[in-house]
Order: sequence, then C-alpha cells, then structure tokens
Amino acid sequence: MESAEAGLKESAIKHFAAKASLYAERYVVQASGDVLQPRHRAILQMVHEVMLPKGSRILDLGCGPGALSFDLAKQGYRGVGLDAAPAMVQRSKLQAAAEGLSALWRYQLGDVEALPFRNECFDAAVCAGVIEYLPTDENVLREAARVLKQGGRFILCVTNKYGYTASLSAILYRIQKIPGARRLMSILRRIVVGGRYGAMGFGFRPRKHRPWAVRELMIKHGFRIDKDQYIQFTLLPAPFCALTSKLKLAIDERLDVLDRTPLRIIGSCYLMCARKEMS
Repeated sequence: MESAEAGLKESAIKHFAAKASLYAERYVVQASGDVLQPRHRAILQMVHEVMLPKGSRILDLGCGPGALSFDLAKQGYRGVGLDAAPAMVQRSKLQAAAEGLSALWRYQLGDVEALPFRNECFDAAVCAGVIEYLPTDENVLREAARVLKQGGRFILCVTNKYGYTASLSAILYRIQKIPGARRLMSILRRIVVGGRYGAMGFGFRPRKHRPWAVRELMIKHGFRIDKDQYIQFTLLPAPFCALTSKLKLAIDERLDVLDRTPLRIIGSCYLMCARKEMS
C-alpha cells in the first residue's frame, strides 16, 4: 500500500460523518459541475435499462444520505443501505421513515470491505462514490461478488483518472489549501447557487482509476461487463463551475452527448453495469 493511501479510508469515514447534512443538500440544491445528481440519474437509468425485476433486493454500498435508495424504493425495489458513517445511516433511516419507505429499505453501519451478509443474498449491488476512498479495489469487488446471486447485477462508478476535471485536481487541491480560499468559494457558492452549505473540500486526496484497469479487475472477480458510460462533462472544474452555474447548467447537460464520441474519455466518472458469471 502506498503511504499516501495508508489512512485514506479512515479519513474518508470521518469526513462523511461530519458532512452528512452537506451531502444531503447536494441532492436538492444542484450546481453545475456537481457530480452527485448526474451520477444518480445515470445509475437509475442503468437499473431501468437492464430491466431488473421489481421487488429485486439491492445492496447500496456506501449509501450516504440515502437518496438513491429512496428513488429505488419508489420504483418498487427493496434492499439495504450500508455506510461506515453513523450520521449517514441515521439520516437515511429518518428520511426513509418520513417518506414511508422503511418497510422496503433498511440501513445499517458496516464495512464495504467486510460485508455482514451471507453469500448470494442480493439480486443487485451499487457502489458509487466509495471505491475512491479505499486503499485497494480488491476487497470491495470480492465482497460484492460474494453477496450477489448468480447472474446478479453490479453497478460500479469510479473517478476517471483521465477525466478533464480529474486532471486538474492536484492544482485545485493546492488552491483550496490557500488560507481563506475555501471560505471565499463557499460564500460565492451560497450567493450564486443557494443552499446552506458552501464549497465541498477534502483534507485528503481520493484515488482515481484507469477505466481499462477497473474493467480487468471486474473480469478477474467473475463479472461480465454489459454496459459502460462516462458521465459528467463540464466546462469548468469544481468549485469554479458553481460560480457560473446559472449560465452553464444547461450547457453541461448537453455535453452528455460526448459519451457517444471518442471524447468520452474526458468524462469525470466511469460507470459500469456488470453481471456476476461465476461463484
């Protein structure tokens, strides 16, 4: 394990435990360049396209504030949301109860690298915004394969190492370290976009993935990739994109067409839908 990744998982858990309210707001107050909503819509579309039967049992690995599970429940799916941050689990439980979805979905604390479930007990699993915060890919992929039924679907999203915005992350990380920079960005975001919370920042650097390497790992762990997609094409990287959000949002949505061209490789995230082929 590289030294830079040694404390990555623990740092991420602390971060998400402290930012549960911020992440919940991001699903409601969207700015151009925010990845959560485009990724959310793309995952729901993939579930629809693979024609997963209603009533299927889904595992949401790293469920966060529960937004994806709520929409899946409303489409007739049941399942479990797992997260390592207590605040995320508690928020998901409360919101599910408020929306009358508790009978379909339950939420619990857990480690995605050591799942507390028996073998082959889920019809599908989703892992988005998670693997970037783990020191290695192997454990979560092995565990996903273990708990999925034969033929079960696995939707995985990774941050694309070759994405346009990802290529600028080192520079942006240094900018946000400048005294007062993040506070100024937060003030400007609240003015332009609205919402209670400002710019999102990490005190650490999440990993990025080479799409071809992830595909090879998926195959190694017994998955056959049926569909892939690059998502979130934006003219400016976060957090600067938020400052022109009202002007750019429609432009960014139109850039999704790039996924059907050779320029798809510059998308911020790489999303795959695979089928478990072997035990």
